[in-house]
Amino acid sequence: MTILVALLGLIFLIAIHELGHMLTAKALGVRVPEFGIGFGPALFKKKLGDTTYSFRIILLGGFARIAGMGDGRTGPGTYYEKPAWRRALIIFAGPFANVLVAVLILTVIFMGAREPSTTVERVVPGSFADEVGVRKGDRIVAVDGRRVESWDAFVASVGEKSPGDPVELVVRRDGERRVFSGELEADPRDPERALVGVQPAPSDETYGPVESFGMAVGRVVEITRLLGVFLWQLLTGEQSFYQNVTGPVGIVSVSSQSVEQGFFPVLLAFISLNLALFNLLPILPLDGGHLLFLAVEKIIRKPVSEETMNRVAIVGLMLVLTLFLFATYADLSKIFSGEPFIPDR
Repeated sequence: MTILVALLGLIFLIAIHELGHMLTAKALGVRVPEFGIGFGPALFKKKLGDTTYSFRIILLGGFARIAGMGDGRTGPGTYYEKPAWRRALIIFAGPFANVLVAVLILTVIFMGAREPSTTVERVVPGSFADEVGVRKGDRIVAVDGRRVESWDAFVASVGEKSPGDPVELVVRRDGERRVFSGELEADPRDPERALVGVQPAPSDETYGPVESFGMAVGRVVEITRLLGVFLWQLLTGEQSFYQNVTGPVGIVSVSSQSVEQGFFPVLLAFISLNLALFNLLPILPLDGGHLLFLAVEKIIRKPVSEETMNRVAIVGLMLVLTLFLFATYADLSKIFSGEPFIPDR
């Protein structure tokens, strides 16, 4: 049952991506002859208006068949009949839909969460807080002489510091004021980030819709930045490609585990954002490749020939398929060897 829920979640993200392409194309006057989920023989087909909707047997993707893209159609209502900026909107709408879904999922999650308090729920073993004697139940009241009214204020105060910087932490314990001083240590996951080593207890306050939306946008921006850093580390060899790449098998496995453990919505938002960013890579036949050629068209002031694009797309497709096969191999190897899909950090 958990695998089924995981698969439905992934199908939902693919459908949202293609729906972004389709709705934008229709809004800009481009026909969409078919909208399909999956590939191969159709299990279900239904024509509504000018578009045939299909559900196919191989659930490894989906498509919005846009008139004029790869089918040789010309004339009114086709893709290449529209100016470049409209075509760019149609292409960008798919990844944008996935980003929007990630933001909305995180917004709902934040709305259901309680704001963190300044009371310590847990002290990380071996951290600065652990070494100086901070305990569970302590309430943080000041950092370096500046009063702390909220957990965000505490995070902001510590965020200004670097590993090795001195810090004075004031807490309230059993009605008494206690002062702890020392040097901050580096976060093992990010050596440039200072770590105090405390986790907050939840308060009775909850986040409102506007605040939750702002937090979701901020989290998406931060995850995007971290993914960019991580991609660079993969390219430079700082991170193992084999250890960190995950294909469809691994995604379904991790997703089914997340359903059992109750964090599937968070993972779904993360996968949706990954899907958007992956599709924005400047490689044909991905959306980013189409956007790249639209930019080239604006520079040379004429469309790139379809023959040239097809040749480049073949190379890009080979790269994507190679990545897919390697990721599947890595997934299966981890299953047989018992390695985790997500490495321990």
